[in-house]
Amino acid sequence: MRQIGAQVQVAWTLPEPRGPQAHQRLAAAEVLRVEYPPGVEPAPDPNVFRRRGQVVGSASLETVGPGTRMVHTDASWRELRQEGVGWTLRYAVRLRDVRGRVSPLVLAPDLRTLEPLPPPGKLRAEPIAQGVRLQWDPPAGVSDALYRVYRARWGEPFPETPVHEEPLRRAEFVDQGVSAGQRYVYQVRVLLAEGPPWREGVPSESVEVVAEDRFPPRRPEGLLAVQEGSAVRLFWDPNPEPDLAGYEVYRRAPGTAWERLNADAVTETSYLDRQVEPGQRWEYALRALDRAQPPNRSEFSEPVEVTVQREPTGRGEP
Repeated sequence: MRQIGAQVQVAWTLPEPRGPQAHQRLAAAEVLRVEYPPGVEPAPDPNVFRRRGQVVGSASLETVGPGTRMVHTDASWRELRQEGVGWTLRYAVRLRDVRGRVSPLVLAPDLRTLEPLPPPGKLRAEPIAQGVRLQWDPPAGVSDALYRVYRARWGEPFPETPVHEEPLRRAEFVDQGVSAGQRYVYQVRVLLAEGPPWREGVPSESVEVVAEDRFPPRRPEGLLAVQEGSAVRLFWDPNPEPDLAGYEVYRRAPGTAWERLNADAVTETSYLDRQVEPGQRWEYALRALDRAQPPNRSEFSEPVEVTVQREPTGRGEP
């Protein structure tokens, strides 16, 4: 469970029914709440829900099955004195089968509510080479805020956990866990207090972005060409990009257009060109490409030139 702005969310996973019989099928879930005002220390009390627990939410289970993650949002705690701020809320969930029989209560950790902070403003998202860069404005009048960033695929709800482990101290974040071509939705919340159960301020407005890979690899460097027997061997330095797909090898006679030699990307950092003849002078160059569809290609490397010499025969020339 957690506080998000003026709401408290209680989440649980549906178990298997108690047995295979039709009358044991789960029919409904109920969420109960007990409140303790500010200054009152809640004490363990196994009968507190029986004496003064109130049902604050219910859900039909007719169309959902075991393993489903259920979420109930409770905003009614704001009706308590002082708008509920500083109250300790204790929630429990119970299930009913089709005959109305109830399960034992499952209790959530106590949550002491805090005054919701205003949302971060002007959330922006843009694709970059490393993923998606997010920036936002701190809430008005709030200094030294801690932030949590949430990401969801388009059309899906936000998950219960943020995309990073530790709270953020700066109003920016680069999400490197995205997949190119996917549409995402982001939201940022201010952390009101550290440690679970989590309490967060009012969420920012959501922003959508497509994680497009529009950024080509850098051009290959260190290209060398040496004659190897009657062929030409090329060597070069590896590119550092994590999404590198390989290299394209080009050749031309001086003053002519580049011709690509390999149909498939070369994944090593060397290439052997056997289609040469003695006396020929060639220029070679490379382009790196990534795994985007269609791939992004780098600029051409610095070209290198080699003249193919006739191999020695081992016999004296006449």
